[in-house]
Amino acid sequence: MQDFITAGELAKLCGTTKRTILWYDGLEIIKPKEVSAEGYRLYAESQVLEYQMILLLTTLGVTLGEIKNKNDLKSLFEEKKLSIKKQIEGLKFSFNSLDKFMKNLGETGTMVKPEIKKLKPFDIYYTEKVGPYVEIGHYCDELASMFEDKGKDFTTMAVFENPTYQPKKSLIKIAVVAKWGMRIKQKYKNEIKKMKFNPGKVITYTHNGAGELLSLFWKELEKYCRLNRIEIRHKVPDFEIYRKVSEDPRKQFFEIYLPIK
Repeated sequence: MQDFITAGELAKLCGTTKRTILWYDGLEIIKPKEVSAEGYRLYAESQVLEYQMILLLTTLGVTLGEIKNKNDLKSLFEEKKLSIKKQIEGLKFSFNSLDKFMKNLGETGTMVKPEIKKLKPFDIYYTEKVGPYVEIGHYCDELASMFEDKGKDFTTMAVFENPTYQPKKSLIKIAVVAKWGMRIKQKYKNEIKKMKFNPGKVITYTHNGAGELLSLFWKELEKYCRLNRIEIRHKVPDFEIYRKVSEDPRKQFFEIYLPIK
């Protein structure tokens, strides 16, 4: 007959507490081999290895829920490897961003290091919206759905008609840079307008990261202008161009433009 040990004895062999062993039983992760007539949980000595496997998995970031629901260790390791890889890539991105912002602060006194450019006039298709900044992504998707053919490069943008920061309710032209091959769906022909946009001389900064942070970088760009005595042309609207949009913030690139004299 196999010799059994109690929950307390198993805990001692595992270097943990009886409470932990009983908790794992409740979670159905380490179950006793038998329960005695007196109600004592009885375990096999070999179950020390089960505990050590759980300890290994938890140190690798595997949750107890994942351990309970996964019988295939190889697939569990593969999933966790991908998860850890994403975390590492996210940390690298954050580290590089911090490094860039610190460098910019040292060089410019702001988190941005912008460029001054003179843009040639370009055509845009647009619709006008009155709403919060947080809805801009939704508005851009809505505009995209109004086209029968988007052409090769569908680059959306937002032109802010209000001269001040108004995150709750702003007049915005939601636009796309007009390119050859674009065709508007017939039912939206009257809703979508076309115009030549001529911002002229601008100061611009490219943000790589979450779009929700753009307002912060607008403020930093304005601060840069104040520090360097760059005069802003308030009669020409500010605008943003969304060069790359992705579910992964690390792959997103947004350009902000402030017209200057």
